[in-house]
Formats: sequence, C-alpha cells, structure tokens
Amino acid sequence: MSRLKRLIVEIHRRSLWQVLLIYVGGAWVCYEIIDTITDRLALPEWLPALAIILFLVGLPVVVATAFIREEALLPSATAPADDKAPGSHLEAPGPRPYMTWRNSGLIFVFALALWGLVATGWLVFGGGMDEAPTVSDERPSVAVLPLENRSGLQEDEYFTDGIHDEILTQLSKIGALSVRGRTSVMRYRESPMNLREIGEELNARYLLEGGVLRAGETVRVNVQLIDAQRDEHLWAETYDRRLSIENLLAIQTEVARRIAGELQATLTPDEEGRLAAMPTANLEAYDHYLRGRYFWGLRSLAALDSAIEYYNRAVLLDPDFARAYAGLAQTYALLPEYGGPSILEALPVARAATDRALALDPDLAEAHAASGYIKAWLEWDRDGAERDYLKAIELDPDYATARQWHAELLTITGRWDEAQAQAQRAVELDPLSVAPNFVLGVVYTYSRRLDEAIAAAERALEIVPDQELAIKWLAFAHLLKGDYAAAGPQLDRFAQVTGTDPEAYRAYLAALSDPREIPAAVRALQSPDLVFAGLTAGGSAFLAQLGQVDETLGLLEQAYEARDPRLPWLNGHPMFESLWSDPRFQDLLRRLNFPD
Repeated sequence: MSRLKRLIVEIHRRSLWQVLLIYVGGAWVCYEIIDTITDRLALPEWLPALAIILFLVGLPVVVATAFIREEALLPSATAPADDKAPGSHLEAPGPRPYMTWRNSGLIFVFALALWGLVATGWLVFGGGMDEAPTVSDERPSVAVLPLENRSGLQEDEYFTDGIHDEILTQLSKIGALSVRGRTSVMRYRESPMNLREIGEELNARYLLEGGVLRAGETVRVNVQLIDAQRDEHLWAETYDRRLSIENLLAIQTEVARRIAGELQATLTPDEEGRLAAMPTANLEAYDHYLRGRYFWGLRSLAALDSAIEYYNRAVLLDPDFARAYAGLAQTYALLPEYGGPSILEALPVARAATDRALALDPDLAEAHAASGYIKAWLEWDRDGAERDYLKAIELDPDYATARQWHAELLTITGRWDEAQAQAQRAVELDPLSVAPNFVLGVVYTYSRRLDEAIAAAERALEIVPDQELAIKWLAFAHLLKGDYAAAGPQLDRFAQVTGTDPEAYRAYLAALSDPREIPAAVRALQSPDLVFAGLTAGGSAFLAQLGQVDETLGLLEQAYEARDPRLPWLNGHPMFESLWSDPRFQDLLRRLNFPD
C-alpha cells in the first residue's frame, strides 16, 4: 500500500473528517456569538479577529491530539500472555473508539475562556463599558473643498465663499450623504496636499473642487467630483449664467442633485422640496447675507459686529428672509461671550430674531439650533434647548454645530455617555474644527477620563495652537490629575494668549503644594482681571480647589447677578467638587434651574 493510501486510511480510521467538521462548524457558531457580544458591549473591533486566531491555533492541536490519543490506546506488545483466558474464543478488546468531539469541545472551552479573559480585561482596565458606542455611518462621505476665487479680487472673496457655503448647505439637506463641515474643509484653501491625502485626513472618499468667476453681470461656476480613494474623476460641469438670484440658487441645487445622482443617493420628497425652496428672491439681500456669513465665520467681536450689519441689511431688503434672521440670532447669542453687550442687552434681540426665523421657516435647522443655544445659556431652559437641538439634528443630521452644542448641554446635565457620542459625531463631521475637539475633551474631563481629556485638548491645540478654551481645559485635566508640573506651562500659556498676569496662577500652584502660600494666592485670584474660569468670577475655580468656600461663593454670586452665560457649567464641574454638598452652592444651582 502506498504512503498516500495509508494516510487516507488512517484519516478515515481516526475520524479526522469528523474532527474537522465538528471544529469548523463549532468555531463558526462561536464566532457569530462573539461578534454579537462585541457589538452589544461596544468592544474593540480586533476582539472578533482574536477569536479567529485562537480557533486557527486550536485546529492543529485538535488534529494532533487525535493521533496521539489513538496511539496511546493501542494494546501494548509487552502485555502479559495471561490477559486472556486460555482457549477463550473472545479477542482482546481493541482500542477504545476515540470521541473526537471531546477534543474539539476542550479546545473551544480553552479558546473561549482565553478570549473572555482578554475581553473582560479590556472592559475593566481599558474603559470599555464607559465608552459610548459610535454609530457606523456607511453613507457616501463628501467634502466640498474651498472654491477658488477666479477673479482674483479681494472683494469677491466673500462671494466665492458664499457659493461654497451654499453648496455645502444644499448637500447637507440630503440625508443619504455624509457631508464634512465647513470649518474643516476651509483649512485646505491653497493646501499643498494632494486630493488623496486630503480625503484621508477628512475621512471623506469624495471631494468636490472648483472655482467661481464673477464678471459684471455674469457668473461662471465650474466644479468636479473626484473619488479621492481611487484618484478618479466622476463628474465635471461648468455653469455660465447671468448673475441673478434664480440662477445662483439653481446652480447650487443642480450641483447637489448631480452629486447625489453620481453617488446613488436617493432623495426623499421632503429633501426635494427643501432643495427647491428659494431662501430669498432678492439678489442684493442674498449678497448681504453671504457677506454676513463670511464675517460670522471669522469669530471676533469686530467680525460679529460686521455680520450683524450685513444681516440687518439683508432683512431690510427682504423682511421674509428666514436664514438672515437665523444668522442674526446666532450672532447676537454669541456676542456676550466675545466681549460684546451683556446678556440682558443681547437676549431680547436674539430671541426676537429666532422667533421670526422660525415663523418664516419652521424647518430651518439653523434657527432651531440658535433657539436651543439661547435657551441653554441665556434663558437657562435646558428642556426646551434639548428639544430645539434634537429638531435641528433631525432636519440636518450632518449639522456639526448642533451636535456640538447638544453635547455641551448633555454634559452639564450629567448625561456623559450621550454627550460623548454627540461630540464624537461632531468631530467626525467636522474633524479639523477646533470646537468639537475641545468639547470632547470637556466631556471627558467631567466624567473624569482625564487621559482622554488631555488627548482631545491636545488634538484641538494642534488645529489652533492658541485656542484659549482648549488650553483652559487642558490645564484643568492636568490639575485634576494632580500633575501640577504639567499644568504650570498651560497656565502660563493661557495667561499669554489672554493677556492675563501669570503670577496669579503661579501663586495658586504654589499654594497647592504649600498651605502657607494660600493667603497670597487668594488675594491674587480675586483680581477682577482674571478670566480663566470662563466666568465673570475668573478665579473661582482655583479658589474652590484651595478650599476657599466663602470666597468662591462670593465670586459666583457676582457672576449670577451679571447673568454670566457660562454659569450653567457649574453643575458637575469637577473643579468645584469641594462645594457640591454646600447648601449655598445647591441653592445657586436651583436658581440656575437645575433640579435638586
């Protein structure tokens, strides 16, 4: 008998086909169970792959043990001759049949036990159950890169950016597409990176690029859609039109529809209606609105004042221009945070503009988001704010700002897992925008996940190195960890970007290490020039850390009298933990409309 035939005979005799069938079938069932557990518990994606590796390692062990055990059961050549009775017609018993499922079962038990040990270790030590599950977004991802101002004239810059912004707005109305935010894509104006690199950095497969040329009474818009992953042009078009509001809006709508068609994204009847709707019939009003949007995006007090001026011109020319009213509402809501008029002055105007926008267009996501922001921070109506944010997200699921603002609201109401999920989604939609990144760091800080808070704040500062809020929360995270050596440079950095005297922060750090330095630190921290805590009472967070309860509460009462818009951040703020049980602090939270 040839060796091959003997091998086949041995395989049949030792039931190895059954071993393989049992093992492969059992491994498949176990993998399906493990995959389900991984999804339900939001475990890392590599854990199912680990199970496959364990089962593959176990397979040769099962086969080898079948041969080894079979040989061990054969009768020994040196067995005593009297094992059988003389003359007996019965033969000596042969080898006991080998139960192959036992070997397979033992390997399954061992592999599953090892996998379970690794998964449990990750849950306990890797923060698995604290990790909010992220929703898989399988929609085609699109980024509209900044359009080139082909006229070369500075006065046309706002117009080109406005066309770009409007194409983004139209695309974001299509729920079957995942559209990257404006802040992230604007960083690629005149970028030396190639399209594949930009797509990878934005996590966007499809890129739209092009330019705008305005010349007298005509406008030319040329665009092309590119598959960045394959470096393949999918579609290109040039629009030469007479400059009119109807033609401008028709171009933007046509571009959105063509992109949806190329990516096989189906539009619902509601989306078709929103795409076709004209925000205004007045070209001059639309031009002022585009200028307002341009200045609003610059985020400085002077720029916000200019935005208000242009939005007001737009609504004077067209009193039914809902989006211009929404722009006014968002701008007035931000003014108190940028050193503008007080809340008491800004609130009535912001509320009136929001109400007018919603009356004109109840389905305008920007208006609902503005209403939510006003309710959350200016009116302290958090239930109403959440309804507005959810409505804005329902109308525009890719509206990163609405998700970021909702994450902030969820943070101060203690719903940290939900806040993390919303902040992460905002980062995915606008990955190179500084605000969603540092807000994610804020969420981690409140939930005491300080290493992750530090990482998120550092990512934000890679985007904008002197962003004062990101520096503030980075310092907070280091302080809460007790790493004063790491906090010190961040406090100096904050003092530099805000123009604050760093000596107050240095006195505070000295007092943390030496109680004898507390009186000097308290005097320095009560300076009216401090802005660090994000409150009117600038030094209150540090005073709380030093155990100065009366002084801290005194500063917070001053902030309350001024209706400081950041006061709601006190609820659950980890820097104020020493005050949480104080009846006076609880009374302040009740006046801020937080439940007992």
